[in-house]
Amino acid sequence: MAVVAFFGLGSMGLPMAIHLLSNGNAGHEVRVMVHRSSAGPEEAARHGAVLTSSVKEMVSGADFVVSVVPDDWAVLDVYENDQFRQSVKKGCIVLEMSSCTPEAVRRVEDTCRPLGVHVLDAPITGARPKAVTGTLVVLGAGDDADFDAAAPVLSAMTEKVFRLGSVGTGKIIKAMTNLLGAVNLAAVGEFYRFASALGLDMETLAEVTRESAGGSTQFSRNFGRMVKGDYAPLFTLGLMLKDMEIAMKCAAGHPELHMPLAECAVELYRSASSLYAGEDCSGIARVDSTAR
Repeated sequence: MAVVAFFGLGSMGLPMAIHLLSNGNAGHEVRVMVHRSSAGPEEAARHGAVLTSSVKEMVSGADFVVSVVPDDWAVLDVYENDQFRQSVKKGCIVLEMSSCTPEAVRRVEDTCRPLGVHVLDAPITGARPKAVTGTLVVLGAGDDADFDAAAPVLSAMTEKVFRLGSVGTGKIIKAMTNLLGAVNLAAVGEFYRFASALGLDMETLAEVTRESAGGSTQFSRNFGRMVKGDYAPLFTLGLMLKDMEIAMKCAAGHPELHMPLAECAVELYRSASSLYAGEDCSGIARVDSTAR
């Protein structure tokens, strides 16, 4: 049983924290606090989490600090906070599981190293359904000994953990894989509009496509939602665009690298996000390239 300070109880973080509370026969002690919204922390408290009122209460004596927050600013707001620096114990392990830039998580490591605090770059992939079932995949980076020590916490929330090198590498690869997924999802959206224009039977078409060369995770996950017009957010267009732009910023550091498909996709997602940023990323089906 570990003491875990858990920051970020949104659509992903809340089910992850609940898994920590219910892991095995004992579960872990999970501390939470209200930040932007009280809904997540209050729900976690109903499952047994300890509701605290400050960063100091959160991290004092904690064995692990987990963060699943929206962006660089939110990440640095946790770890560059004076209460964190003054209260975190030596030997604590930080699991930074957000989709932020590699520069941000490296800043976290720079902040934590003089404090004797270990940092694992551990972004997650799998979207909310896998957070609920505890089957997320970690695109991890950091010291092997820290991953071994964090195994009881990671195994409660995730199904598989990759170890990909030094801190920052996990964030880069997460952004790259989300960029690849976004390009594919944009193609699925065009495929849906094509099929609609032809008046095809969508159920039969879906069955055929899943068995074809065009089948993909994005198709299986999102085509049915497009058919139903169900764009309730599991992973929003705004968040998808953020990850795409992280990847493109990294690519821009290599002037010899040309990525025309990705560049077109980013512009398409910018158009979609200007209209539907808070809706699910499958809503890319609602915006065509002429919107650019």
